[in-house]
Amino acid sequence: MKVSKGQLFVLIILLLWGCGIKKDNTPGKYTDYDRGNWYHHLGKLDSAFLMYNRYVDNADDTLKKGTAYRFMGDMQWEAGDLHGAEESATGAIRTLDTLNTEHHSELCFTYRLLGNINVDLQHYDEAINMYKRAMRFSTEDNFPLELMNDKAVALQKKGAYNKAIAIYDSVLQLNISNPSLFARILDNSATTKWRLNSSHPVLPEFWQALRIRTDSQYHRGLNASYAHLSDYYEKIKPDSALWYANKMLQQAYIIQSPADRLEAIDKLIKLDNAVASKKWYNQFKKLNDSLQLARDTTRNRFALIRYDSQKSKADNLALKSKVTTQRLWFYGLVGLAAIVIILLWSWYNKRKRRIKQAAELSIRDSKLKTSQKVHDVVANGLYGIMNELEHSEEIKRDPLLTRIELLYEKSRDISKEEMSFTDDTDYNKQIHSLLNEFTNEQTRVFVVGNQPVFWNKVTGVQKDQLLLILREIMTNMKKHSGATNVVVKCKEDNNSGTISYSDDGKGFPADIQYGNGLNNTVNRIQALNGEIIFGKSDKGGASIAIRFPLQASKV
Repeated sequence: MKVSKGQLFVLIILLLWGCGIKKDNTPGKYTDYDRGNWYHHLGKLDSAFLMYNRYVDNADDTLKKGTAYRFMGDMQWEAGDLHGAEESATGAIRTLDTLNTEHHSELCFTYRLLGNINVDLQHYDEAINMYKRAMRFSTEDNFPLELMNDKAVALQKKGAYNKAIAIYDSVLQLNISNPSLFARILDNSATTKWRLNSSHPVLPEFWQALRIRTDSQYHRGLNASYAHLSDYYEKIKPDSALWYANKMLQQAYIIQSPADRLEAIDKLIKLDNAVASKKWYNQFKKLNDSLQLARDTTRNRFALIRYDSQKSKADNLALKSKVTTQRLWFYGLVGLAAIVIILLWSWYNKRKRRIKQAAELSIRDSKLKTSQKVHDVVANGLYGIMNELEHSEEIKRDPLLTRIELLYEKSRDISKEEMSFTDDTDYNKQIHSLLNEFTNEQTRVFVVGNQPVFWNKVTGVQKDQLLLILREIMTNMKKHSGATNVVVKCKEDNNSGTISYSDDGKGFPADIQYGNGLNNTVNRIQALNGEIIFGKSDKGGASIAIRFPLQASKV
C-alpha cells in the first residue's frame, strides 16, 4: 500500500523546512519558489501552484525547479489529474541531474510519484519500473523499505501475489524501527496472502497491525486496518464486517478524509440491512458528487493556471469544453445508474412482497385445516368422554385412561398448539427460555447466534412456526436421542436464515420412519419456502439443518 497523499505532503514540508531553505530574507527578494513554499505550507494550493508554475518558467536553480515541478505533480495527483501530474513529474525528471548527488533525493521522490501515478492508472509494470529507479537514488535509511512496500503493492494489484509476498517476507525479516511503517507492511502482507488464499490464517497479522497503529496513534493507518478487516469478515462474519466498516467511517471523520468516508460508506451499503443501505446509498451519492465536483474544480483551476501562464485563450476554451463534456457524461452516467438502481430496488421489493404473501397464505391455510381437525377429532372425542362421565353410574378407570391417551395421541397427530407473538423484541429470550426447558443434569443445551440482529430479519409468521419446530425437535431429542450435549446455532447467509441442530445421542436409525411430529415439522418448513435436512452429526448423533428466506429487516 503506497504512502497516503497527506503523509507525503507532511514529509515534504518537514524535509524542506527542517533543513532550512536558503532564501534571501531581504524585503522584496523572495522568489516565486519561496512564495510557493509558503502558500503550500498554509494549504493555499491554488496560490502555491501559481507560484511554482511561474517559477519553472523563469527558474534560476535547477534543483528548485525540479522540486517545484514535483510539488505541482503532487497537487495534481491529489486532485485526481493523473495525466497532468505525470506531465509535471516528467518535467522534474528532465530538469534534475542524475550525476549531481544533491539532486538524488529529489529524483527519488519524483520517481516514486511517477510510480504512484502509474498505479492509479493501472499501469503496474511501469509503476514497478519507476519504484526501482527511485530506489537507485534513495538517500534515507527507511525509504528503501517504503519503496519495496510500494513495489509489492503494485505486484499485488497486478495479481502477482507470490512475488509480492516474497518481497513482504524479505522486508519483515529486517529490523524496522518505524512502528507505522512496520504495521503498514505487515497489514499489506496479510492482505496479499488473504487475496491469494482466503483460507490462509492472516487474522493475527491484521490484529497485530491494528494494535500497533492504535498504540502509536497512527490514525490514518487505522483506516487501512479497519478496511482490510471489514473485507476479511465480509463473507464469513458479516456482522463483524459491518462493525469494522462503521469504525472506518468514524475514523474517516476524525482524520477528515472524504475519500476514506466514501470507501467506508460503500462497504456499509453492501453490509448493512436493506433499510439502512438505502440511507447509506444516498450519503454515498451526495459525498461522491461533492468530492468529484471538488476534484474537478481543483483540476480545472490548476489547468487554467497552466494555460493562463502560456497566454493561450484558445487552449483555455478547448479545455473548458472538454471539462464540460466530461461532466455531462459523468452526470449522465450517474443519472443512468440511479435509474437502474431504482428499477432494481422496485423489482426487489415487489418480489419480496410476493414471497411474504405466499408464505402467509400457505400458513393461514394450514392453520384452518388444523382447526378443523381439532374440532372434528379432539372436541368430539372430549365430548364423548364427558358424556360417559355424566351418564355412567360406574366408571372403569383403565379403559377411560386408554381412551384419554388415544385422544392425546390423536391431538399430537393433528399438530401442536399454534402460538402467536406480539412482542418481537424479546423473541430471542423466548427461544432461550424454550431451549432452557430441556437443560438438566443429564442434558446440556448450548445456543449460538440467538441474537436480536438475527431475529429482527425474521417475520412474525416465521417466528410462530420456528418456535413450534424447535419445540418438536427438542421434544424428540428428549424422548429418543439420549443426548448429553445439544448445540443449536442461528446464522444469516446471503439473505437466508439457517438454524442448525446437532447432538451426541443415538442419531437417526438407518430405516427412519417419519412420525406425525417430523412430518409436521417438514410441512411447516415447506410452508415458509424453506428446506430441512436430516443427517448425522460429527459426534455420531443427529443433525438437522433448517434454511429459510429472510424477509424485510426491522429498524
